[in-house]
Amino acid sequence: MRKKILFSICMLMALTLLVNAAPKEKQVLPASLTDTEKEFIQNNYDQYINSKTTRNAERLPQGNFWGPAEFEPADEVIFSWNGYSTFLKQLIKFTADGGKAWVVADNGWYNTVDSVKRELEDYGVNTDNVRMIEYGLNSVWMRDFGPWFIYTEDGDREIIDFKYNRPRPLDDRFPEKVAELLEIQNNQTNLIMPGGNFILDGHDVAILTDVVFNTAQGGMPNLSVDELKDYLKKLFNVKKVILLEQMKRDGTGHVDMFCKLLNDTTFIVGEYATPSDGADDNYYILNRNAEKLAHETNGNGEPFKVVRIPMPKYDGTSYSYTNSLIYNKKVLVPIYGFSTDEEALNIYRQILPGYDVRGFDARNIITANGAIHCITKMVMADPLKIEAAPITETRAGQETTINFKVDSTREREYNKVAVYYSDNPEGPFAEVMANETEDGYAANIPSMRAGTTVYYFIQAESDNMYETFPEDAPERGISTFVVR
Repeated sequence: MRKKILFSICMLMALTLLVNAAPKEKQVLPASLTDTEKEFIQNNYDQYINSKTTRNAERLPQGNFWGPAEFEPADEVIFSWNGYSTFLKQLIKFTADGGKAWVVADNGWYNTVDSVKRELEDYGVNTDNVRMIEYGLNSVWMRDFGPWFIYTEDGDREIIDFKYNRPRPLDDRFPEKVAELLEIQNNQTNLIMPGGNFILDGHDVAILTDVVFNTAQGGMPNLSVDELKDYLKKLFNVKKVILLEQMKRDGTGHVDMFCKLLNDTTFIVGEYATPSDGADDNYYILNRNAEKLAHETNGNGEPFKVVRIPMPKYDGTSYSYTNSLIYNKKVLVPIYGFSTDEEALNIYRQILPGYDVRGFDARNIITANGAIHCITKMVMADPLKIEAAPITETRAGQETTINFKVDSTREREYNKVAVYYSDNPEGPFAEVMANETEDGYAANIPSMRAGTTVYYFIQAESDNMYETFPEDAPERGISTFVVR
């Protein structure tokens, strides 16, 4: 009997230890500041600012460059696996069906990179199109701390690394990791700017709200409007900044909670049905913002068209249909089980015919003051890319044909597309102009003697950009073939 009692006590202790050792849910941070974060910033504002502005030396981009708009082509969508896993799986599955996703997770005590991948596979996600990134982050709000991209005159991508307006150091360092993964330049800046509060039209115009100056949201109250404009010119070559009023009681004050640019001339802006539907005077704030945008032009001088989209009634939560993601020909829109859901989806479909517009139930995440746009960030596509086909035949006494494609994120006219070749890796290189073909371009290198090693590279030039294949040729790499 005594042995049985001792055995029972041991089993009970073991079960207790097992339960206590079981993985617990990681704390899920909202898009807004937590009470603890608010208190920290309020009581330690100078320390908070110093932690942002002294961590790294600033580096501003060099030469000619510009920032692409969100609706331009992108390679991948980045997600942070930090809460809302069911919602994330839905978005990742849709993204990876014909597109590509990065999923950032760490090997913590609540999950591992491998366990997340298995969970995605069990959900039916095409994980062949998912890149798992092992990296620890504080939160799910990838939009606000993720990287911004610029395009340079030599056809490269670089990152602009804003400082996150939250005391979340792991999140704040993530753009450095992306630059490392892509092997591109990361431009550190001391400007505190959450990504959800920043829109580019792709033609050197930036749109944001005045929350950038709001201390209560981790902003920079000592920054003047002129200083902000100067900063954005240095970072994105922005020629004009359109400053809108932030909404009240939406948790963040970000522009993406009520406004979205669907193409380079068309905005959708939220609209409350009555003044009482919006918190405080948000009904009037949104009307003023819509009116302001309707009298503005994009960087090409074309007037913006403003289409109003419903804003569901405020009930302690600000619901947003503009907090959506455009990923190439896919549009992911948050819906909430309201009667206005279908109307909102149809507005997207009317403005973006030919796009796959899907609604995703965001009722769970919106109470944390964000939705789809807030938890996604895109890896923008290479602005100009050359892909060369393998050389199938080389013969002494005959020309060798180089076939290749030139792909661009925008329609552009090329001043010159040519192949440069030499029998010496140091040059000099002779030029052969390429001709357009049904599949791209072709250039013929003149006949050479058998046994000759030919060194060559391809270059495409437009008015404001050029690219080579191999990249940065001939200084950092060159293609070769041997004449048979």
